[in-house]
Amino acid sequence: MTKDKKGFLQKIQSAQTTLNDLKVATFLAIKQVTRSNKWSLFLTISIMSLVFLNIAFIAALMSGMVETMNSQAIDTQFSHIKIEPPENEMFIKNVKSLKNKINHLNGVIGSTAHYKTYTQFTYDKRKDGQDTKIGSWIVSSMSPEEEKKVSIFHNSILAGEYLNKNDRDKILLGKDISGGYTSNFIHESLGGSSGLKIGEKITITYPNGIKREYTIKGIFDTKNLFADAGAFVTEKEMEDMLQVSNQATEILVKTKNINNTAKYIQDFRSIGITKEKINPWTEYTGIITDITESMLMIKILLTGIGLFVSGITIFIIIFIGVINKRKEIGILKAIGMEKHTIVISYLLQALFYALLGIGGGLFILYFILSPYFAIHPLDFPIGLVYLEILTKDVIINSIALIVASIISGFIPAWGVSKKSILDLIWGV
Repeated sequence: MTKDKKGFLQKIQSAQTTLNDLKVATFLAIKQVTRSNKWSLFLTISIMSLVFLNIAFIAALMSGMVETMNSQAIDTQFSHIKIEPPENEMFIKNVKSLKNKINHLNGVIGSTAHYKTYTQFTYDKRKDGQDTKIGSWIVSSMSPEEEKKVSIFHNSILAGEYLNKNDRDKILLGKDISGGYTSNFIHESLGGSSGLKIGEKITITYPNGIKREYTIKGIFDTKNLFADAGAFVTEKEMEDMLQVSNQATEILVKTKNINNTAKYIQDFRSIGITKEKINPWTEYTGIITDITESMLMIKILLTGIGLFVSGITIFIIIFIGVINKRKEIGILKAIGMEKHTIVISYLLQALFYALLGIGGGLFILYFILSPYFAIHPLDFPIGLVYLEILTKDVIINSIALIVASIISGFIPAWGVSKKSILDLIWGV
């Protein structure tokens, strides 16, 4: 027989031996699991399910919080793309023409232009000059119908009504200016804990010295701290106060594809918006990025703790199992079973517990918790938070739990399998 044939036959024999060892290890693992106490088995799987659920839930909750903060920034401050004036200029020129061109581009949902300026607010409740409250906040202009396509202010009215295009002496206030209404800045607001009421009047002094009295038409709450410390008047009103026309401090654009802002920016350049600064919303969310990174660190820390707990759980289960079955292991070795076959049988047990734990945790996450939070989201100060279950996180956490379980199962199984036959049988 040639060398090649011998080598080939040896490989086949080795593969058959490995397969037989795996079959024997699987048989042992099944018997050990099925013969174990049913309540103990149930509790073990329940613990593993809860451990995995804890890891997956935290990851989904953190992702949900990040998604909420990003959505708030998009829907109240920056939209998907923000256009600003050219360098060293205060305003964008020919705004109506630019918006018309932008709105006709494929994939653009809508655009709106704002004038934004710091102003001084004065509130004199009794109109007697006594106990007058003064503060400085940004007032923005809006075209009410255009604004609906880009932001959520029309859906965030706490009291009163949204503006319409013909309003000239009406103003829309954020709750952190009005006070009351669960504001986080009651002491800095104009209305304090009771808040301003619809129909009350305030006076605004513009940077050019023009003073204008406005009736409060509506108060909004977007749950975005930056947006809720602002106010709106109509575009025509702002142009009259600033004595400008067909210009803007910014143009916000909402698109169908949030992940393709670079292409839209190229399209804007191609239609003649060449001097203005154009940036995606991500360029303006520095503080959100910092918070996101902090949440990622917390998520990693809590995931690590969860994996450690799961590892300890598996270690204890396998350790108790091999200690109680030392005599059986000794007998198996005495009749010729290899120690690696015994170790593999316990590794399969650990894998079994991990897989059932992952399955149970995912079932609870997808079919119980996720539907519940879809109907009853967490009402955080940053907004309503839903569970954001990312496939990437599920896969990574599942693999991590499996690896942790196998390592934890290997240690006690390998330690016992190394003992001599006599030591195992006599319990030394």
